[in-house]
Amino acid sequence: MNPVTAEQVRSFLTDYLKQKLEVSGRSLPDDLSDDCDLLLSGVIDSLGLLELVTVLSERFNQQLAFEEFDPEQMTIVGPLCRFVAQQLSAK
Repeated sequence: MNPVTAEQVRSFLTDYLKQKLEVSGRSLPDDLSDDCDLLLSGVIDSLGLLELVTVLSERFNQQLAFEEFDPEQMTIVGPLCRFVAQQLSAK
């Protein structure tokens, strides 16, 4: 099995967030750059962050060790995607 890349994680994350926001009549910003902070930009709230952690673990069928991740980077798209890909490759 090929390792999951940060780009694959980002693709899943983008699709998930689009669907999640559409339910509430909102849309994902077109410029979801690597330095976009999902929490500060209002894309997710603190509950949404918990849901996102769960969804990522479920999607990739692996428990992710978020306690090893810098909490200040956890809501930033690029670092989050790279961390998840790294976690998945390490196992």
